[in-house]
Amino acid sequence: MHLDDIEKVIHVAGSQNLHTTAKHFNVTAGALSKTLKKVEASLATKLFNRVGKTLVLNDKGKEFVKHSSDLVHNYQQLTSRFKSDNHKFNAVIAGPAILLKSGLKRLLTPLSHLPCSVRINNVFEGEAISQVASGAAHIALVTREALNNSQHTNLVAVDVFNTGFSVAAARTHNLVQKKLLALSKSEFAQSAFACPLFSPLCGLEQGIGSDGWQDEMAERNIVFRCSDYSALIEVVQSGLALAYLPDFVIDDLALTKITVKGVNSHYSEGIVVIYKPSTADGWLNKLMHSL
Repeated sequence: MHLDDIEKVIHVAGSQNLHTTAKHFNVTAGALSKTLKKVEASLATKLFNRVGKTLVLNDKGKEFVKHSSDLVHNYQQLTSRFKSDNHKFNAVIAGPAILLKSGLKRLLTPLSHLPCSVRINNVFEGEAISQVASGAAHIALVTREALNNSQHTNLVAVDVFNTGFSVAAARTHNLVQKKLLALSKSEFAQSAFACPLFSPLCGLEQGIGSDGWQDEMAERNIVFRCSDYSALIEVVQSGLALAYLPDFVIDDLALTKITVKGVNSHYSEGIVVIYKPSTADGWLNKLMHSL
């Protein structure tokens, strides 16, 4: 059993998927499967249970990953003591695409001054949190709500920014052209709306529109349901529909906010960068303290 074999086991524990981990290490799923079997054979015990298409740690596996994560970290700390300040290292950042688009610059700017290469994992919040917890990623951009709802209590969050959510339309939309920016509930219900099929943050279907809008406050005429968030943005930018979007998306795309009379539609979400202090190298501690 080699150290890189252990690192693969730790990553699979976080991703719960052979193909995801195989892609991360640039190996085939078949080769990775052989590595897992080799590790299990050397330990004379099974570490994973297959549940559907996922690999889930059993009790022995959880114990192994807990101790082996410390082993890998101690090895990395040991070798870092003997490397020069110019030694190149790899930094892994995880998070949903919608958060990476807005928050990534805040992380890349300080990293650009360090001798490192950066890998960016576009994954949903639950996977991003698991990757940091397992050591597969160094840091992740997620919402504070997602972190609070997770079972990982050994991760630390640093506030990056807060964002509100608002109904928005393109400047070419008929309502904006007519300067009808405050709608009654009936007017709102008659306007075409675009929603994601799944939450762009967690990847799950949530409520009627999976976008955070409380439909009991005001009913919507959902005409477009988009499985891809970029497609939803395209629909909105074309002027065909309204959408309930984060304020940073609205600002980036120069969209116009629409209000609904008698409805408090403003919703706020805290965005944080998370990391695992117990396994953080020197560069990571400096980065987190600089934010």
